[in-house]
Amino acid sequence: MTTRLQVLTAAMAAVCFAAPSGSVLMAQSVANEARPIALNDAVASAQRNQPSAVQAQGAMRTASAARRSALGSFLPSLTMSIGTGRTQGATFFQGNLVPLGRNPWNYRNGVNSNLELFDGGRRLFELRRARAQLEAADVSAVATRYDIALQVKQQYYAVLAARESESAAQAQLEEAEAQLQASIARVGAGVATKSDSLRSIIQVGNARLAILTAENNLRVANAALTRLVGSDTPVTAQPSDTASVPDDAALPDLADLERLAAAGPAVLSAEANIVAAQAGRRAARTQYLPTLSMSYSYGLNAASQTFGGGNLILFGEQAANQQTYNFNFSFPLFNGFSREAQQVNAGVALDNARAQARDALLASRQTLTQQLNALQAAAARVTVQLASIEAAEEDLRVQQQRYELGASTALDLLTSQTQLNNARIALIQARLDARVAKAQIEALLGQDLP
Repeated sequence: MTTRLQVLTAAMAAVCFAAPSGSVLMAQSVANEARPIALNDAVASAQRNQPSAVQAQGAMRTASAARRSALGSFLPSLTMSIGTGRTQGATFFQGNLVPLGRNPWNYRNGVNSNLELFDGGRRLFELRRARAQLEAADVSAVATRYDIALQVKQQYYAVLAARESESAAQAQLEEAEAQLQASIARVGAGVATKSDSLRSIIQVGNARLAILTAENNLRVANAALTRLVGSDTPVTAQPSDTASVPDDAALPDLADLERLAAAGPAVLSAEANIVAAQAGRRAARTQYLPTLSMSYSYGLNAASQTFGGGNLILFGEQAANQQTYNFNFSFPLFNGFSREAQQVNAGVALDNARAQARDALLASRQTLTQQLNALQAAAARVTVQLASIEAAEEDLRVQQQRYELGASTALDLLTSQTQLNNARIALIQARLDARVAKAQIEALLGQDLP
């Protein structure tokens, strides 16, 4: 009977868990193909390749061009035109066919210039708005870089967590296999029941499933990290970074963190938008003021027998020319309430910008409070779970000895093993939460923390 039970137990284990073993090897071979990359290198590569980073740089270029255009509005415009035409043939004059003139080539050259002398300050306010928009784009680019860094760090830490889970699952498998061998031996000796070996088989199966889950999570996290980095080949986190866990005691004090959060990218961008909206409203008000502009034009008309005009020049007395100076004064009296509508739109934009700036400041305080508390709680959980693992390992050791002596049951041993597994999982999650919380704070502040 004992021999049959041993054979049955071994057969159940082989049939149930031979297939997952092959899958584990395949997952390990795929995971090992990934190229290790340092966290700083991953962040730098993502900040170069991510579409959001490219868009942020494009927004800065656009804002810079808008500011340059606003500066150029203070300069006079200058246009030069050169035209050449040929006329040939004959025409009737007093009943006779008379050839056209002796100079078939006609030249029309000219220069035009315009300068706005007074516009009620509109160009000045437009320049202020363009500068504020450029500052907002610059700050938004900083925020985008740290948002990208946050995404990379989250995936990087997910890789570390998956790798830690894989190590914990491997330890769980080794302990479950040892327990299975002990239970088979005890069942064969007739000092344990059949359920002991069946429970041990289930424990081995759960451990192998945990390994499969961890390796699958590792492959998924590697794929996500590869996409963020913009690499053509799979990348993964460096094993040396696994032990790095943030310490909340190394952070600045709360007052300094609140001051840094109040000057974070989101808040500064919202404040720059207020300045731009204020300038836009003042620019809209200038439509009620008159404008004064000056223009100058020079035109030259000449004819020649040859292409090229011989000695013709753009300025000179060889041909008929005309010079014109104009001063234009404009004072709009009524334009169908268009100015009033623009005033309302500008005022609404300013109110929205102020509301968004106020909300950005409050949101920064809220996020800082949440993530700082999350970091502190996660750091405390790391300490507690380290002690819990130590206590669970000792409890499992005692229960194994008691089980071998027959002083405890397999259910007691299973309970101790489950407590140890849960403590390991909780420690991994606490480390992940601490790392992500610190990355959230850095993204909020727009700078790295020690």
